[in-house]
Amino acid sequence: MSASYRQFCPVAMAAEVLESRWTLLIVRELCLGSKHFNDIRKGVPKMSPTLLSKRLKELGSRKTEYVLTEAGDELFEVIHAIGSWGKRWIDMRHHLDRAEENLLIWDIRRNLRIENFPMNEAVLQIYITDAPKKTSNWWFVFNGKERPDVGYLDPSLDVDLYIETNLSSLTKVWLGEGSHTSESEANSFQLEGSQKLIETFESSAGYCLISASLPKFQTDSY
Repeated sequence: MSASYRQFCPVAMAAEVLESRWTLLIVRELCLGSKHFNDIRKGVPKMSPTLLSKRLKELGSRKTEYVLTEAGDELFEVIHAIGSWGKRWIDMRHHLDRAEENLLIWDIRRNLRIENFPMNEAVLQIYITDAPKKTSNWWFVFNGKERPDVGYLDPSLDVDLYIETNLSSLTKVWLGEGSHTSESEANSFQLEGSQKLIETFESSAGYCLISASLPKFQTDSY
């Protein structure tokens, strides 16, 4: 935890809790629904497990499942405001060039707005044309209740929504820096399937709080 500023100012006192390196990103993961250590790690893949464990203990948790307290819940609006500020004032072009497919897929998984999901069960396949062969195809398997299972092993199920694109276009569309219509016109984004599912994906794009610019993580398969 950061050293004390020895000030009674509420900003200074809050900074003592939240200013430590990685802490805000851990809170972001918890705000986005991660409850287990490995899920949190996927959102902060450059952070060592030892440091993550230390930061979680500093935040007051020593359990195997992590749930935000009332105070933590109130940080959601703070995290969202920081993300909105970053998207508005920080040039994201160099981040787009450094995007990694693993973290981008994880961000899509946790930010798809499943409250608007029109089907009880569905499969989304994303094919990233310029990614390494092993991580070029991703399948999202929805059960209509929880966040989808995601992996790069074919589950041998019928696909209800199919996206074929390159990494740059997918990143731009997902971060709201471009539309799938404009990318389609440039022949770099193909979207096929149920219109309801297409609308669900479109409503989620640009809503995310994370820049897909961090290194790769090891994704669990089915």
